Amino acid sequence: MSLFCAAYMPDQSLKECQFVTDLTKVAANLTRQRRLTAAQPDVDICFLLPFAQERPGFAGMRFHSWQAAHSTLRFDSAVPANMLHSPLSKRWIIAAMQDAVDNAAGFFTDIQVAFNAQAFHQQIDALATEDAFQGDGL
Repeated sequence: MSLFCAAYMPDQSLKECQFVTDLTKVAANLTRQRRLTAAQPDVDICFLLPFAQERPGFAGMRFHSWQAAHSTLRFDSAVPANMLHSPLSKRWIIAAMQDAVDNAAGFFTDIQVAFNAQAFHQQIDALATEDAFQGDGL
């Protein structure tokens, strides 16, 4: 099991924004780190991108669902409009992932399911040392 991230894009023009480019790089690099969290539940983060009048009805992050049968915990994260074209979007994505892991740790503690938050944080921390991020501000 592992950490996964995806994006909800209400308009296809968002595929070209900096945030989606950076999220794609982060997601690709996550696949290389999955060995660190192989025996853990999945933590899925769906980044909800704003567009015109269509925006998430909340700010920050919220619990979406827990599917015990699939051992999958899902969070939604509202992306601020200023992050769509920001050079800091990778840092924001990493911070949101760390927040999701911390939220997951609290959730799993409450329902008494074993969860190694440290392994997930190691997976995220490894992203910052990947060659793909060297030299571009992460």
